[in-house]
Amino acid sequence: METKAKKVLKIDLTAKECETKSFPDLHQYIGGAGLGIKLLEENKETDPVVLSVGPLNGFFPYASKTSITLLNNSVVEDLYLGGSLSLRIKFAGLDSIVLNGKAENETILSISNHKVEFIEPTTEIGSLGLPGKKSVIKVGEKVLLDDYFVAQENFLENKLIEKNIKGIVVTGTETYKPQAFEKYTELYHNILAREKDLKVQKKNNPSCSNCPLGCEHSKTGELGGNVLIHSLVACQYAENIYSDIGIVFSCLNVLGYDYTHEDIENLPGFIEETLKNFN
Repeated sequence: METKAKKVLKIDLTAKECETKSFPDLHQYIGGAGLGIKLLEENKETDPVVLSVGPLNGFFPYASKTSITLLNNSVVEDLYLGGSLSLRIKFAGLDSIVLNGKAENETILSISNHKVEFIEPTTEIGSLGLPGKKSVIKVGEKVLLDDYFVAQENFLENKLIEKNIKGIVVTGTETYKPQAFEKYTELYHNILAREKDLKVQKKNNPSCSNCPLGCEHSKTGELGGNVLIHSLVACQYAENIYSDIGIVFSCLNVLGYDYTHEDIENLPGFIEETLKNFN
């Protein structure tokens, strides 16, 4: 197996420019919170908002959230949203989206795979992107994702308002099939069958991507928490499953990643060292 470089879409809101680059040196941060905090540190001069997914997003049950990192009065904040956003970022072929700078005027970002359009705020946001393959963030008094999911606290909406972002539409159209498909399918169904190990009960609310539960907590996102869980990026209520390094290693291995048990165990240390650079 080969090391998979992280693909990052950097959007310069001030210049209305973007570029997608691959970063092999960020491999050790695995994804989600780890990758987001590292990219936040590398771009902190432009006060970025970083949206990141983990290697299991789009492939395994309960790996359902999107990691969002930002600076709130110079304090690093990490929060996690459900909905379909993680799925769309993954199928846009990206690991992270970095929003740098500030738009001169209010704008809507329409992201389709690696392409970005800066749209007038008077445009009906629902008309953007491809139906069935998009996720929509509306910015108002609260951040509203997919017309249902919201973020805890007000860190995200305040930062997006500061940056003159009125909305974000992410369309992802790429598809992937694990090479070891039979092993992947078996592992997928084994994890899916562990519903009893979740810390929530099944309800009829809208579900996060790759989760059939629709639990009573699905609407509201998460703040902070388990470093490994939020680097994958899995739901905190699936901690009994994804805190097991053996299971995590098996999931990563069947998807073709070359991470070792040691890489997974060292992740908290990498994040702790990175956080020191904000002091």
